[in-house]
Amino acid sequence: MLPPSSDPQRRVAVVRAFVALLWAAALVIAVGGKMPSTHSDLSVGVAAFLASYPLIDVVASLIGAASAPDSARVLRLNAGVSALAAVAIGIAAFASTAGATLVAFGLWASVSGAILLARAIHRRRTEGRQLPMIVSGGLSTIAGITFIAASGMDEAKLTTIGGYMAFGALLYLLWARRAQPAPQAAA
Repeated sequence: MLPPSSDPQRRVAVVRAFVALLWAAALVIAVGGKMPSTHSDLSVGVAAFLASYPLIDVVASLIGAASAPDSARVLRLNAGVSALAAVAIGIAAFASTAGATLVAFGLWASVSGAILLARAIHRRRTEGRQLPMIVSGGLSTIAGITFIAASGMDEAKLTTIGGYMAFGALLYLLWARRAQPAPQAAA
């Protein structure tokens, strides 16, 4: 368990991770055993649910930008990308098939992952302890490309999105734990 933190970035990461874990679990529960495959249409509920996920990133990025002036520009950029992704995923999910939704989700995961990767590499130089975020950004970029490739398969399923979110949440928790300052020895 993570102790309470006075560091706003760590608090945002922990809350974001728990919201993402709840979202991934809710996706699995919402669709049950009827996860749409690549060429099937999505129900309105599943479409709205999938479109809502990038909004977690929007909120987390905007809160992070307010508390980290040195990273504010990059975080606002990521918030903008994620807001556009929510719209694109919503359009794809409501107007098209699960395959088109995988493409939209994959594009967002790739771009957002690349932004996270670049930010983590930059922060590693100045703050250290960024390996979980470097891994998260790299894997998000790769997962996005994988989602796009899977969109053309006959049996590609959207369940991979829930796993992607859960794993990303665990990496955020790991980062928050590793970014915790070492306890000071009593003098």
